[in-house]
Amino acid sequence: MKSFDVSAYYALNSVLPFKDRWAVMPLQASLPVPPQELEQQWNNLQNSNLAGKKRLIYLHIPFCDIHCQFCGFYQNPLRKFDTKTYIDYLLQEISLEINSKAMQSAPIHAIYFGGGTPSALAAGQLARVISYFKQHAPLAPDCEITVEGRISDFDDEKIDSYIESGANRFSIGVQTFNTEIRQKLGRQSSEKEIIQRFENIASRDSVALVCDLMFGLPNQTTATWQRDLEIADQLPLDGVDLYSLNLLPTTPLAKGVENRRIELPSVIDKCGFYHQGAEYLAKQGWTHLTNAHWAKTSRERNLYNFLIKQGSHFFGFGSCAGGKLNGQSYMIHRDLNQYYALLDQGKKPIMMLTDKPLLGDWLHKLQAGIEKGRIDLTQLTDRAELFDPLIKQWHEVGLLQNEDHCLRLTLSGRFWSSNLLQALQQLLLQLNNPEHLELQKQMAQARQTMQKSNGVAKAHPHMQNIHLKNK
Repeated sequence: MKSFDVSAYYALNSVLPFKDRWAVMPLQASLPVPPQELEQQWNNLQNSNLAGKKRLIYLHIPFCDIHCQFCGFYQNPLRKFDTKTYIDYLLQEISLEINSKAMQSAPIHAIYFGGGTPSALAAGQLARVISYFKQHAPLAPDCEITVEGRISDFDDEKIDSYIESGANRFSIGVQTFNTEIRQKLGRQSSEKEIIQRFENIASRDSVALVCDLMFGLPNQTTATWQRDLEIADQLPLDGVDLYSLNLLPTTPLAKGVENRRIELPSVIDKCGFYHQGAEYLAKQGWTHLTNAHWAKTSRERNLYNFLIKQGSHFFGFGSCAGGKLNGQSYMIHRDLNQYYALLDQGKKPIMMLTDKPLLGDWLHKLQAGIEKGRIDLTQLTDRAELFDPLIKQWHEVGLLQNEDHCLRLTLSGRFWSSNLLQALQQLLLQLNNPEHLELQKQMAQARQTMQKSNGVAKAHPHMQNIHLKNK
């Protein structure tokens, strides 16, 4: 290589090192499998041992009782659908591959119910699925089984049904405890009601209890954010997520911002909120597990979310679910009629499957390292010295703690981690796989064509290597 210019990714030496937080575009370096080859390639995956990585299961529940103002993943209004029928079909889908070599050849380490709003389903419906896996899947003895949902759904009947069937972790999206801000976001429960429900769940002492908080919300101030942090610390929680609001263009909130009816905190404000949260939790003794996640007790591992970033195999079930086996990503039909019709034919309702990846394992090591705030460049390339000017510059502007090839992110670096990841993956692609630079452009065009032809405005967050909490 004649030259390797890193200067395009230098940060500004100011309070705002980048103008905005960059979205991370996934590097797959594999095009969709042609329709005529899809069934054969899927069968090959099902007959594979899937060696070398942990295995996970993701289940998508595509229903919500209400449409939260900030959520871009709202799909099916709960009141219009028979959720018992959906669970019947979901179990039918699972039964198609539960006895496959891919599923049975090694332990499953985590199961995650996402959506949508899994907790919106009637008591006992998710329990049917959990019980089926407990009976038929090779679950590891310490398998993490997470139910994601909305705090108002967690009544005694549902809580008990989840726990009795085998769930051992609840991830509950609160976003803020502030009643006034919540109501403007379309959320119903008050601060007092939320606290009471968390305490009720914790009284069972049977699950890892995790709360999601969000910064960058309308009318949010350092005072209201501090109140959120203090309530979270005082509650009997095992973990907490601190997420920045991701303003998605199709959401009601985005339309309000566009029409200037709603004003959001600036990027500088968001950076301040992140520092405020991280510093307070550190002071209170919480452990910083990944960029957006903290643990208060040893019960909380955040296993599923971290293993996803490591490139683990994960089986996807349910309409709009994403999965990845042996590096081949796939997505299930988001239209329920197509989902049901293909299952009636005894077929896995796959909408898209990518071919085998060509990049190697460096991308997953990079993603996992970014999440932990520590990236060892010597494990990603044998030419780490080419990054020295960039490392020096990032250190000078406060993004890195050090100037050697094992990059350790500061709090500022962790806030801007998506920018650092985007920069490093593009540079490493240029260095490690220059032959695939043109393929990346072809893939972007192929994704756009697929989305238009299938009426898909957005992909499931797993297909974007992003797990967006939107409950």
